[in-house]
Amino acid sequence: MDDQGDDEVPGFAWFLLLAALLAALLRLYRLDGQSLWVDEIQTWRHVRPDAGLVFWRQILDAIQGPLYPAVLWPVVRWQPDAFWMRLPAAAAGVLTVPVLGLFGARLFDQRTGLLAALFLAVNPFHVWYSQEARGYSLLMLFVVMAGLYALQLSRGKGNVGHVLGLGVCGALAMAGNLSAAFFWLALGVAWLYSFLRGHRKGAGLWLLGLGAGVVLMSPWFLQASGIWEVGRILPGAATGEALRGDSTFSLLAVPYTVFSFFCGYSCGPSLAELHRLSGHAILAGYWPVLGAAALVMVFPLWRAFRSLRGEQWALLVWVAVPFVVLIVLAQRNIKPWNPRYLSAVLPWFLVLLAVGTVRMQGRRRAVSALLLTGMMLWSLGNDFWNPRYAKEDVRAAAEFLTRSNPAGEPIVVPVVTSVFDFYYDGPGALLDTYHVPALDGPEAAGQFMSTRMQGMDAAWIVCARCWEFDPEDFLPAVLSRAGTLLLEFKAPGVKVYHWQRRDAES
Repeated sequence: MDDQGDDEVPGFAWFLLLAALLAALLRLYRLDGQSLWVDEIQTWRHVRPDAGLVFWRQILDAIQGPLYPAVLWPVVRWQPDAFWMRLPAAAAGVLTVPVLGLFGARLFDQRTGLLAALFLAVNPFHVWYSQEARGYSLLMLFVVMAGLYALQLSRGKGNVGHVLGLGVCGALAMAGNLSAAFFWLALGVAWLYSFLRGHRKGAGLWLLGLGAGVVLMSPWFLQASGIWEVGRILPGAATGEALRGDSTFSLLAVPYTVFSFFCGYSCGPSLAELHRLSGHAILAGYWPVLGAAALVMVFPLWRAFRSLRGEQWALLVWVAVPFVVLIVLAQRNIKPWNPRYLSAVLPWFLVLLAVGTVRMQGRRRAVSALLLTGMMLWSLGNDFWNPRYAKEDVRAAAEFLTRSNPAGEPIVVPVVTSVFDFYYDGPGALLDTYHVPALDGPEAAGQFMSTRMQGMDAAWIVCARCWEFDPEDFLPAVLSRAGTLLLEFKAPGVKVYHWQRRDAES
């Protein structure tokens, strides 16, 4: 596949290598600095070496994304710690940078490719998922590779090798996470549009590649169709109770997703504030940051839209179709909204930012590139060093209680029980609250205490992501009335209390 750009950059390959090295530094830095999280523990459960699991059965059962468990299977049998569990994700994230640079160069020109590679190297959203033991970084890698093959086939220059490449890369992207199927649908829409406009050279090979990807992933599609409530998409069908309450879908989720593609989760409102505050309160409290990000993005995006020609319009299809599909699925209560389910869009979004910036003239180009890169680096700095944006440090809480609870008093761990259990190495029994509904008042908190904490004279309470279980802090108030509740330990996003019943106090 030959470069199609007419603006060659001397040393293009070396600049791509430098971008990849920068990406490696940012993704390996503090790779195990934060606790494994709930989804990562789910990955661990699929592959843990001491449970007598059968490889193929576990991989078939991993319907959200079988590829990462398959990659991790031999890794955890050698080094079962957070660094090695996350290393495949980091490696995929690094590799995506030069591949995206090649894509940008072939669809546009080498300057666009290099700037897209730089944007991806420093992008906080991409770094976040390159440091998580899940399949999203693998998804993005193989989506971009599939995009390269699709580009060649759409130009009528492909062959059987490109068909196989498109099918295999598409299947691997969907094996990273099934949400890559949104991109596959977008490719189908782009193919149909091209076919109807009379661009039929190589259309059969392109369609064959799309079909190959679906066939390779059919075992997981069939299994997922038996779990997801796909019938809800039919007009008039009952949608049932919202999967995640009010957070299942909101119109503000769409612009927030665009914002997170640019700034990740470490600029403006933190994830905790997003769960606790209303959308209007967030807009009122963070309008300077949100407005600045919008201004920095809007001009290069507008310039990109104005400059797209011919086959380049496929990028907009690749961006728009996944958004539309997820909106429909969320509104029909089939799949809740989350920016990570649109990970396949991120590379194309950054290419559009790069296109618009490169098409600017003189100083505007340099200013736009500096502002875009600078804001992403600033957000990335928050991710690394600002505790407000850190993941809840459940590991530190578990280590504290391993040392501080030699008597084996019970431990109440709402929401993050699985994470705590992974790190805890003490005698205290964990009280699981997985099937307990969120406490909606003092009565519910009192009922929880009387049933789940019956017979306990003392206990430890680990509070993390309390907005999911006890958003108004009803349980601490009830416990304080029934005894003494003392804050014994704090870490980012986590508080550990010790409670002693009043009748048991000496």
